[in-house]
Amino acid sequence: MPVSPSPAVLRACEVLAYLTRHPTETFTVSELARGVNVARATCDAVLLALGEHGLVTRDDDDLRYGLGGACMVLGDAARLSNSALLAASNEAEQLARRTSSCVALSIRDGDETRIADVFDFGPPFGIRTQTGQSIPLAAPFGAVLAAWEDETGVALWLNQPNVTLSTAEVARYRAALDAVRRRGYSITVATERRPDLMEALETLAAAPEATGARQRRDELIREMVHGEYLATDIDATATTRLSQMSAPVFDHRGRAVLAIMVLGPNYDLTGSEVDALGQQLLTAATRATQRAGGRQPVGLAARIEVGR
Repeated sequence: MPVSPSPAVLRACEVLAYLTRHPTETFTVSELARGVNVARATCDAVLLALGEHGLVTRDDDDLRYGLGGACMVLGDAARLSNSALLAASNEAEQLARRTSSCVALSIRDGDETRIADVFDFGPPFGIRTQTGQSIPLAAPFGAVLAAWEDETGVALWLNQPNVTLSTAEVARYRAALDAVRRRGYSITVATERRPDLMEALETLAAAPEATGARQRRDELIREMVHGEYLATDIDATATTRLSQMSAPVFDHRGRAVLAIMVLGPNYDLTGSEVDALGQQLLTAATRATQRAGGRQPVGLAARIEVGR
């Protein structure tokens, strides 16, 4: 007989997930019950159990609940248990220092990629991001992760709701994924800065359930899908302004689970300079994979050996 999840545990997880999406807010029992769509009495019992272990805290004056200090312990332990993230953090910080740039770690989070950490040693007024910002794992975003998926995964990356790609656009994106696999890292060229997109991303980082900001973000992303965003081949003598470069970190199964991302720089680079920066990035990601006990795809591992 198959084992079913405990309903009480599921309710507790839903309550914690709701509070996590609103980390700076507190709620009454009734507000939380409505937020997770459970009976008030059930929610009350769940909060009492979570409170016993410090996972939620209650203000005795106004009887409002928020995340408890024990969640910090869980978060720290989860980070330590994620060997890929821990190894990538060390490499990303060193890379940011060496290149005087802003370097971020982007992880898979369901059907999105989310910024898990930022190491900012970049110049004033350079391109930046912040922890918690997320974007759909769909073309053109997350190519450095999608490139190592099987055909089913690539098709999911290309086939997005409410977006129809032309045959030429599909071919261009597939060529971009081929380039990622060939180089070992992705390159996105700088396009016109969209303050409205950055504003939506910043809002969602602080309040993931902000419906208006999410709708605006998705509208702007749909516009970008049809633009020249992902680079394929870079001319060694031409100059290019980059938005970011990303290299994958692989787990023990050989799956790309996160990316080390160099933002900018905010000036033009020659193709040779792009390749030199890309090699530093690829070296950092390779070391992170190795230190985490990960396994690189055979083709990428061979390409790195030849490049040394």
